[in-house]
Amino acid sequence: MYLLADIGGTKTKIGLSKNTKNIYKKFIFDTLKDYSQFLEFIKRYKNLKIKKACFGFPGVFDKNKEKLLKAPNLKDFENKNLKRDLEKILDCKVILENDALLAGLGEAEFGAGKNYKIFGYLTISTGIGGAKIVNKKIEDNVFGFEPGHSFLIFNLDNFTEVENIISGRALEEIFKTKPENIKEKNFWREYELILSLFLINVSLFWSVNLIIIGGSISQSLNFKNLNFLVNKFHPLPIQVKILKSKLKNFSGLYGCLLKIKEML
Repeated sequence: MYLLADIGGTKTKIGLSKNTKNIYKKFIFDTLKDYSQFLEFIKRYKNLKIKKACFGFPGVFDKNKEKLLKAPNLKDFENKNLKRDLEKILDCKVILENDALLAGLGEAEFGAGKNYKIFGYLTISTGIGGAKIVNKKIEDNVFGFEPGHSFLIFNLDNFTEVENIISGRALEEIFKTKPENIKEKNFWREYELILSLFLINVSLFWSVNLIIIGGSISQSLNFKNLNFLVNKFHPLPIQVKILKSKLKNFSGLYGCLLKIKEML
């Protein structure tokens, strides 16, 4: 049995595979933000005779991918012996990877990106992560891809990280409710305008003309409007396509599946 896990800032997705070819069981839980409670939760899988496990986490790892150095939505996980602790519980090799990188891989092989050579992937949920995919592989990088920490500049005295404006966490702090509960169409049209400018930046920085968007916020977006706005304001004479993730909540689990298969 192979264990697949996508640990988001709000939801945890767990998958089980018998053969690395498909996922035969999928589960969704609320994410446990306390590290000790999370390890206790993982213990429920230790009797399944797991051969290998892959975990996706939102944040930046150390160079050996054993610890999370920065994880704004999982602060209690930072600098813990994550790989060691998980391998001790499951008694098998554990692969750790950034959750957005895994989701991008999943979309490349099984989802909206499977017919494209190069694309950018963004997950917009509690936080904002991303990945550049080339030939169904994660593009070489130093610390992963962290587009949510890029800046939007309004003027010299007013600038902030993108995550502080359009992430699910930011919206919840502003409106005191879950983003999926915000039903005002005018709000989402204004949101899409800001998001379109961010998508143009992603297109320019990563040199891509396709961006796939996943994460919980994607369910509230009008993709026809997003495509119109991105191409209206894009400074280059190219056509950029914005697509919705096909794998929805489970992109990361399919990325885990591919990562384990790659390591066999």
